[in-house]
Formats: sequence, C-alpha cells, structure tokens
Amino acid sequence: MKKQELRGKWPLVIPSKYFAGLFLFLVALFFGTTLFEYQYRKSEIEHIMREEATLLIHALNEGAENAITGYNENSSLLTGSLMSQLRLLDRIDKKTALTSADLTEIAGSGGIYRINIFDRNGKRIAFNTPPDHDPLAQQCDPKLELQPIFSRQTDSLVVGIRESSSKRGARLVVAVARSRGGAITGNIDASRLINLRRQLGVGRLIQRIGADTTGIDYIIWQDTTAILAATPNVTGAEPLLSDTVLAKALLQKKPTTRFTIFDGRKVFEVVKPFFYQDINVGLLRIGLKTDHFTIALTKLRTRFIMLAFLFCFAALVMLNLVMTRRSELRMAQAYQRAQTFSSTILESMADAVVAVNADCSITLVNGASERLFALSSLNALNTPVAQILPECAEFFSIIMAEKRVSLHRELECIVGGKTLFLAGNFTLITGVDRSVEGALGVFRDLSEQRSMQRIINRQEKLSAMGELASGVAHEIRNPLNAIGILAQRLAIEFSPTADEEEYRQLVRAVVSEVYRVNAIIQRFLKFARPSKLIMIKSDLDEFMLSYRHLLQGEADAKGIRFSLNTDSGAMVNIDHEQMRQALLNLVQNAVEATEEGGEITVSLFCRENQALIEIVDTGRGIPEKERARIFNLYFTTKDEGTGMGLSIANQIIQSHGGIIEIESEEHQGSCFRIKLPLAE
Repeated sequence: MKKQELRGKWPLVIPSKYFAGLFLFLVALFFGTTLFEYQYRKSEIEHIMREEATLLIHALNEGAENAITGYNENSSLLTGSLMSQLRLLDRIDKKTALTSADLTEIAGSGGIYRINIFDRNGKRIAFNTPPDHDPLAQQCDPKLELQPIFSRQTDSLVVGIRESSSKRGARLVVAVARSRGGAITGNIDASRLINLRRQLGVGRLIQRIGADTTGIDYIIWQDTTAILAATPNVTGAEPLLSDTVLAKALLQKKPTTRFTIFDGRKVFEVVKPFFYQDINVGLLRIGLKTDHFTIALTKLRTRFIMLAFLFCFAALVMLNLVMTRRSELRMAQAYQRAQTFSSTILESMADAVVAVNADCSITLVNGASERLFALSSLNALNTPVAQILPECAEFFSIIMAEKRVSLHRELECIVGGKTLFLAGNFTLITGVDRSVEGALGVFRDLSEQRSMQRIINRQEKLSAMGELASGVAHEIRNPLNAIGILAQRLAIEFSPTADEEEYRQLVRAVVSEVYRVNAIIQRFLKFARPSKLIMIKSDLDEFMLSYRHLLQGEADAKGIRFSLNTDSGAMVNIDHEQMRQALLNLVQNAVEATEEGGEITVSLFCRENQALIEIVDTGRGIPEKERARIFNLYFTTKDEGTGMGLSIANQIIQSHGGIIEIESEEHQGSCFRIKLPLAE
C-alpha cells in the first residue's frame, strides 16, 4: 500500500525501459532542435554570401564581355584597314607587277611596316626592307602559314599578332589572295592594340575589382590549360580537370558555390563558366573572405555548448532521481535470474537430468532427458518415476532412504525396445533443516562408448589371435611337411608281409590328415597376413547389384526369400574381391541360421557421412552370451563350421576403415550392420 502511494506521489519513479525511451526522446529533441537552428543560421549566412558572390560574378562576367567586345571591335577596325590597303596593292599589282622598290615606297608612305608578295609556289618575289634594319631571311614557311589562301579556301587571312623578326616589337599580320596567283602579306605595329587590350582586358578588370573590394580574397580567370588572369595575390591554382567541383562547374551555366582553402585559410568560392558569344572560354572564380561567417558560427557553437551543459546538468538530476527505481528493478531482475538460471543451465547440458520429490514423482526433466528417454516433459511431470523410468526408480529410492549425499551407478535402460547403457549420478536434495526434499539424477549415455569398446576389444583379440596363428603355423609347418614326406615314402618304398591292406589305409590316412592340417595352416597364414587391398572408387548400389545373383543363390538353394534394397547413392572406396568375400560370408552365415521359408533382406543406406549395409535375417538369433564371441577366430556353434567366416569378414571390413555391428534377439533373427566411410 505504501509502495502504491509512493508511486502516486512521485511520478518520476517509472520503469527503466520507459525512462530510457523518454530520455532518448529528449536527447534527440534537444540535439535535433539545436542542429536545426545551427543549420538554419548557417544556411542564412551562406545564402547572403551566395547572393553577394552571384551578383559580383555576374557583374564581372558582364564587364569581361564588354572589355573583350571593345578590344575585338578595335582589333577588327585595325585589321580591316590593313586588309583594305593590301587589296588596293593587289589591284595595282594586277595591272603592273609590283617590285621590291615599289613596295618600299608604298610601305613608307602608307604606314605599313612590311609587305611581302609570294607566287603560287610560296616563293617571295617582292618585299620591302624597313629603313631601321637590314634585310633578314624568312623566319617561317609561307606555304604552311598561308595554306588557306594558296588552296583557295579563303581570299583573306588574319595571321595574328607576332613578334617581329627584327625583335623590335609585336606586329599584326594579315594576308590577301593575289590576283596573279599567290598571296600578299603585310604587317603593322601592334603595340597600340596590345596596350588597348591591357587597358580594356579582363585581366585589368579583375585586378581593379579585386583591389577595390575588401571582402574579396581573390579572382581567377582560368581555362583547362592555365590561368588567364588573376589578382596579384594568386600565384597558382589547381588544374580544372583535377578538381571534381571545378570540372563539373565548367559544364554548367549557373554559378556554383563551395567552401575551400586558399593560402591556408577558409574562403567561400563562387564559380561560373565564362561564355563569350556562346563559346566557353574558361571559368571565373571569386573567393570571398569568411571572417563574418566564422564569427557567426563561433557564436552558434558557444550557444550550443551552453545549452548542452544545461541539458547534461538536468540529465544528471533526473538520473539521480531514477537510481532508486533502477535498484528496485535490479532486485526484481536478480530474483528472476535466480529462478531461471538453474533451468537455463539444465537445458544447455548435454547430460540428461531428472529430479524427483520425496514421493519419487518427477518434478523436472531437461531437454536432454526428453531426447534420451523419448518422453515429453508435460506428460512426465508429477508422474511416479517408476512408471516412466522403472530401471532408475530403485536408485532414487535408495539415496533418499539411506540419505546418501551421492550415488554412482551404471545401469541398463530399455527405451523404445532399445537397450541403453547409462552412467547415473544420483544426488540427494535437502532443505534448510536437512530434511529430504527429493533427489536429482544425471545420466550419460554410454551405449556408443560400450559399442566402440567392444569393437576395439574385438580388434585387439583378433589381432592377437592372428599373430598367434601365424606363429603356430610357422612352427607346425616344417615337422608336418616331414611327416607327410615320410608317410609318402612308407607308402612307396615299404610293403609289409602281413596285413598290407590295413597298412596302406593307415598310410593314406596319415597323408590325408597331413594335407588337411596343411590347409588349416594356410588359412591361419591368410588370416594373419591378409592380402593388400586394391581400392577402387565405386557406386555401392551398382556393386551390390552386380553380385546379387551370387548372394541370392545361397538363399534360393535353401528355399529362403531374398530381397535387396539399393537406393543409397553412396560412393565408397573398396576392394571388390575382398568385399565380395566378406558379404558372401555374412549372407552364408544368415542362410545357415535361417530355416526354410524364412527371409533375408539386404538394405543399403547413406547416413552421417557413412555408407550402411544391413543384412537382416529371420533366423534363430544369437544368444546374448555368444554375441561377444562370434567374431573370435575358430568360434562356431555349427557342427561342421570352421569358425573363420565372421572373423575374416570382420577383418576385411576393418581393413576398409569400417566396422561391423550386430543386433540380435534369440529366436527372432539377427541384423549385421556394416559401416563404411564415404569416398571423398
């Protein structure tokens, strides 16, 4: 009741997950608002700078266009005047061919610096020599320079401004077609034109604007090859095509803005392509100083830091208030963990765990128990353990009756008709007052270990018996051969005077028994020294089908039904001849154990990276006391058996890296299971 009243009066005592969500919401709201304001103020300043820079670059663009237009008009007037004089000379030359003397007189009175007349082959046939220097040889190939006129592509050509061959200043050179064939060229002093370009040019305009405006850091007129004009503080600039922003701006018609670094300081740059008569002649770049922008951003950052400090202070106060609630939640979580910790461990254990109360009723089973004993926890809980696990009930009763701390036993448990060998550890469960509350059993399945141990023991026993057989065979063979030779000599060289027929029979019996013992010795040696395997990667289904007639023949001869199921798809490495012998021995053993009218089934499987061959018969089965000995050398229950068939089959399977397992019930039949590794 008091706890409910506390929650009503103190609303901040809320679950941690809701508080965390609220706290994150407030953090997001605070930083989102601050960031929005910061970006808004920053964008306002950038907008003002962008407008200012855009107006400035438009003005610069207009001024540059006007300067270029004015220069081009003056250049056109001067070029047109010179070209008119050359056409007048052509009309004079058309009537009477002009000579070098005529050209000297005309050049001196017409203000033309130099005149040259070329024939159709580009050879200079007349020229004047200015009075201020001696005649000079030609410095270029006129045929290349005047090719458009010589090829009649045009009747006039502006060669352009060039340095004079006498190094006395720049000259404007033009040419016209000669009516007689060839060309007439003339040049005049271009110093006034160059001075005009300097006064009206874009470079001069850039320097004036850069010097008069204090907010401008630099102005650059630049094309893809070099800087065409710039303010004096610009000593170099990155090539246009190496800068992605500049390369992109070169293809656009609208101004582009960005922040960049110039001379180690941050500037706001506006970039716009410079078009003259719809021809892109480079980029105009204006860098504006960012002093006021930096000051404004500094104020915004200071405000942000102050707000963050206040917010953190408030968060610390709220965190301090919520600690009490968090402590309560931790206590609740600790209690919940204590309840679930043991069950989590039990569920993750590989061993089966079963707990019973003082009445021997099951109170707990883990997942491993459900899998091992094939039971459901819902059906097993509160059920007497004697009904579910009768083999284990005795040990639970013993440990609780005798109040032992622990008890270890190995036991056999039948589950689903299959016998399991288990190692059981039983522990007593007591209360605070040492009273018995129940018992806990931990079970580990030893069936696989027992099976593997039996196989290992079998292998060791057969190996020892094989070594013994090999030694005995070698020791017996020599005296046995001597006995055989002596018996043969007695049969050939000696003839008794009486009872000769009886004598001959005894000698023949000795020789026959020698041969029989020698055959046994040969089997000894074959078992002790098996032949080397010739492994072939084979389809197990096809291999079994190829020997079906041989295996079935044994069963048909006794009137036993035989069936072969091949659908494994397994590929194995086997020696065909030896594997055939092993299978034949096993099938023969099954035929001899099965009465007429019985059935033998051979089935192939592929399971867990192994190929399985199961030979199942409905014969008399094998008594439990004989199962551990059936693979022993010379062990047999048949009157005429040699006791080597199963031993040889086991040896062949082991040499292939496999094992043989047996399951049998007396009077119900047997199952021999061969496990072979799959081929890689």
